[in-house]
Amino acid sequence: MKKQILYIITVLSLSLISCSDRNNTSEKLTSEFDSIKLPDSELRVAQIKFYKKGEMTSEILAEKIIKFDAQDSMLAFVLDIRILDSLGNSTTTITGDSGIIKEVQGAVQIYGNVVVITDDSSKLETEYLRWNSYTNRIKSDAFVRITKQGDVITGWGLDADNRLNSFKILNQVSGEVVDPEKLEIK
Repeated sequence: MKKQILYIITVLSLSLISCSDRNNTSEKLTSEFDSIKLPDSELRVAQIKFYKKGEMTSEILAEKIIKFDAQDSMLAFVLDIRILDSLGNSTTTITGDSGIIKEVQGAVQIYGNVVVITDDSSKLETEYLRWNSYTNRIKSDAFVRITKQGDVITGWGLDADNRLNSFKILNQVSGEVVDPEKLEIK
């Protein structure tokens, strides 16, 4: 009889320990899952500034930002990006419906109705682009349309500086040039 009681107590003790460990593991997994999936913060009417060597290089305004610290990612909605020169003047604006901001990398992916306008009135229109604040480059794999001094150039894919002074359309290039005499052929 004593052996049976001892046996029952041992089995109950082991099962309680087992349940306790399982609950801890379950709570730990749930906590880890939440930190990955749930945002760390959510901001309305937000402003982010990028600096390089103490000098502000760009400013991002968004109607809403959802931030995930562990992934260095922010989801931004209704974006308005201003790229600044060394004097703090706006040289380029980029607008779009939404985007993903990687603060540490200084990179932004912009989606939907993306428009880039430079201080010399050059205009880029696309549905998607990537902008890197450290390299000052704009890239896209999508269809692009650039309007510059009355000329219109279209195609698929783009690699450009953020002022659209130098750009390369990667595929299926076509366009309408107002004054072919001013073209520089390389």
